[in-house]
Amino acid sequence: MIKRRNRVVVGLLSVAIAAGSLLAGAKEIPEHLPKCSTKAPDATKPLKVFLMSGQSNMVGMGHPGPLKKLIDEEGMFTNLVDAAGNWAVRNDVFFVSLTNKRIARWMTIPIMGRTLGPEAQFGHIMGYYHDEVVLIIKIAQGNRSISFDVMPPSSRIGFPKEGKYYKGWQYDAFIADAHKILDNLQAYYPDYKGQGYEIAGFCWWQGHKDGGLSQRYYERHLVNLINDFRAEFKAPKAPFVVATVGFGGMGMGKKYLEILKAQMAVSDPVKYPQFAGNVKSFDTRTMGGGGYHYDGNGATYTRVGDAMGRAMAELLDERVEK
Repeated sequence: MIKRRNRVVVGLLSVAIAAGSLLAGAKEIPEHLPKCSTKAPDATKPLKVFLMSGQSNMVGMGHPGPLKKLIDEEGMFTNLVDAAGNWAVRNDVFFVSLTNKRIARWMTIPIMGRTLGPEAQFGHIMGYYHDEVVLIIKIAQGNRSISFDVMPPSSRIGFPKEGKYYKGWQYDAFIADAHKILDNLQAYYPDYKGQGYEIAGFCWWQGHKDGGLSQRYYERHLVNLINDFRAEFKAPKAPFVVATVGFGGMGMGKKYLEILKAQMAVSDPVKYPQFAGNVKSFDTRTMGGGGYHYDGNGATYTRVGDAMGRAMAELLDERVEK
């Protein structure tokens, strides 16, 4: 169930989404989220599951320091701290990861040990949007390429699984980790009482390892990955959000521009009418730039997570409208 709130949106906080494109529920997500609610979520309804995948930036290489400074000095993302100024803990968004390290806990910062990725602010927006408990599963690992390690099955036709590191080996490991969690929810989410779950959406943030690959080939693999993820989890129309590479900001070189163009292309409704209203890409170049880990700036990772959450809310709205 979508939470309906009578709030006015002032702006979209660094989200590269066309003005006026948001529908009802997404419109009602305020520019500045409120502090975490202490009200218990509706735990009787199926969990809303979001799978977040990619490489090291999706794993989360952001340090909390720059983010805390942004909160304290500019009043941005104040929803991430409690009234005492400590990192808030959401009681309606649970986070699980097996791929990079075993983590199973309520959403807080830093969730990945000493660092964070886009999952924190994404989780806060999804928790605000839904009445049900949100379960975020991260299946991401650094230094992985869509043209080899995470090559989806539809791109591997004709390639045998030879050796430990065959084409697509990491993709298969992602899938295995996700199923291990979903098939044993009680072991990873202790509050699970058999209420079931829904695969509510996917997020993808990757591209550094594929720098130099042509738009044509990256785009082909990404289209296949979107289709294969959905088929694997029996969620043919589940919203899929793609964050582009942003290395170097608006001065990005051709090596990564090819990847960015491919990532933006998959949400072009003319080129891919089957993805219209269910796939959305957004440009991250204005959200911090920097090197391949965005200089470890936790504020950059949070801006990306904010954009992911708002883009996901827009796609969820479109799904409800249909």
